[in-house]
Amino acid sequence: MTRLERQYRSMLTIRRFEERVLDLFGRDLVSGTTHTYIGQEAIAVALMQHVKEGDIIFSNHRCHGHYLAYGGPPELLLGEILTKECGMCGGNGGSQHLHYRNFYTNGVQGGIVPNAVGMAWAEKINGTDNIAIVFLGDGTLGQGVVYESFNLASLLEVPILFVVENNQYAMSTRTVDALAGSFAARAEAFAIEHDQISSNDVEVLTQGFDRAIGYVRKTKRPFCQIVHTYRLAAHSKGDDTRPAEEVSSYKKSDPISIARSKLGDDKCRQIEEEVEKKIGSVVDRVLKAAPSKAKEAVVKNVRAKNFDVYNRASMRCVEAISKALDTVLAENEDALVIGEDVRDPCGGAFKVTAGLSTKYPDRVLNMPISEAAIIGSGIGLAMNGKLPIIEIMFGDFITLGFDQLVNHAAKYNWLYDKQVPLVIRTPMGAGRGYGPTHSQSLEKFLIGVPMIEVLALSPIHNVQALYSYALSYLERPLIIIENKKMYGQRLLQCSKGKINDFFVCHSWNEAFPTIKLSLDPESPPDVTLVTYGGMVMDVMDAAVGLLLEDEVQVDIVVMSQISPIPMSDLENLVDGFGWVGVVEEGTRHCGIGAEVVAGLAEQRLGKGFFRVAAQDQPIPNGIELERYVLPSAEKIVDKIRGVLA
Repeated sequence: MTRLERQYRSMLTIRRFEERVLDLFGRDLVSGTTHTYIGQEAIAVALMQHVKEGDIIFSNHRCHGHYLAYGGPPELLLGEILTKECGMCGGNGGSQHLHYRNFYTNGVQGGIVPNAVGMAWAEKINGTDNIAIVFLGDGTLGQGVVYESFNLASLLEVPILFVVENNQYAMSTRTVDALAGSFAARAEAFAIEHDQISSNDVEVLTQGFDRAIGYVRKTKRPFCQIVHTYRLAAHSKGDDTRPAEEVSSYKKSDPISIARSKLGDDKCRQIEEEVEKKIGSVVDRVLKAAPSKAKEAVVKNVRAKNFDVYNRASMRCVEAISKALDTVLAENEDALVIGEDVRDPCGGAFKVTAGLSTKYPDRVLNMPISEAAIIGSGIGLAMNGKLPIIEIMFGDFITLGFDQLVNHAAKYNWLYDKQVPLVIRTPMGAGRGYGPTHSQSLEKFLIGVPMIEVLALSPIHNVQALYSYALSYLERPLIIIENKKMYGQRLLQCSKGKINDFFVCHSWNEAFPTIKLSLDPESPPDVTLVTYGGMVMDVMDAAVGLLLEDEVQVDIVVMSQISPIPMSDLENLVDGFGWVGVVEEGTRHCGIGAEVVAGLAEQRLGKGFFRVAAQDQPIPNGIELERYVLPSAEKIVDKIRGVLA
């Protein structure tokens, strides 16, 4: 069989498969949505001729044709679309979320692009000949993260091919109505070599991709291949608002018709019969397959509980974090520290990474001001065997990468059974007068994301050991909250079972320790306060003041893990008969305190509950104005006096 005959078979397989999917839609056998590749088949088929075993492919919502041309079994795809157990993701991903070997897809426009850059970056670090390929639609060029990714790929000189499929419409909006400037200028702006093809002829496209992929393999640099084409079917299901005469005119350049005219009717007829029979058989088998079962989010934790949770030596918090990063870089050659201004002489905004780039020049790297691309490329690095430790300069800026956390990092692990050992460390909190966009405590938004762990450092936890322990084994993404007030403070030492005047004990959930402080462990407390992070010192001061001035005993429970909430620890350490309060620096509405109180109330623990938190407003500028909004030892004391009155 000639190459063109094989390509015709592949294109026809895509076409007939998708036509059957649309037929199943019409018979109400498909739920959700699907986006067909009808009219664009030649692009994927021509490209995949040049893909090698170790290459990595990222596709988008219009992924069926890419998958089938890659060599993915039709049964796995149809099973996924029809929510069957035989689907590649057990039916949980559906039409837009696929994983087969080195082929990945996601339905969020533009979000996959930095992931692919990170994958390519890992291949460069490893010195392989593999490349990454990522598909973009013309509408995707409206996404800012695409340009962050272009910039990063060009700066890092990673082996990646950007394939822009311009089918002239983003859903129902014409490309000319949505994008200013030219496609080529976008690549040129980032010094990325590019080429444009205006053809649906699979042989012409094969030659074009031979040049494009050859360039990436040879130079180890990015390349952008732009293909001007046309989508012959609706965007999804039946939502087609294009003029009928326009669609009809483009059918003259149908890639299957072009190939058929070259091969002749006799050769094509046999191929068509074989393809029809194969697709029909696949549909019959999958329709009879067992329906999918809901996939539980089960995480097996294999960390060993073998470190001292308390500080035994006097050390500043910034020093403890730096030592922990130094240790992981020394012990794990796959570890990288990346972020804005993390290299010397700066060493990060709060000097946590000072000296590390001098010691590890190839693995402590400055990134552009592109939080989405930093996190997104970190996800790709993590998926490809690296341990990226990302510094987000201020916790406020993590919102710029929120899509990458919610729609990519969290879901890849669950959908694709692909570990994503991503670490993000970031300073949160006020107390330095930095104002509304540099002083927020946004961790409550992070704890609501399933499949992501959130850890908060405190002055009573052994920060160096906790860091090293947290990084010793990662099965899912981890975000570490570092309260910025703590950086210059000395961590509190534990000696003879006491931290200052408090007796201590601790409990373990499945991952991280929770510590209890008590001024009188022999007596039941009047109040138990649950807290974490930068509020610990204020809570301790309040507890001492209440005992001395009011003879009110306050026990304190300090979480290190705040997501998932360590309810088993709280049930063990919280006195179930007195009042229970939660103190947090974030705003009160829908805060972490609400989740803790709900969990304890469900277990019928506590006489009653209250919360102390920041007021529900932005953080004002300056330390004096901050005090009006933020919780403090004085406000904690006043709240408890009011509760007990």
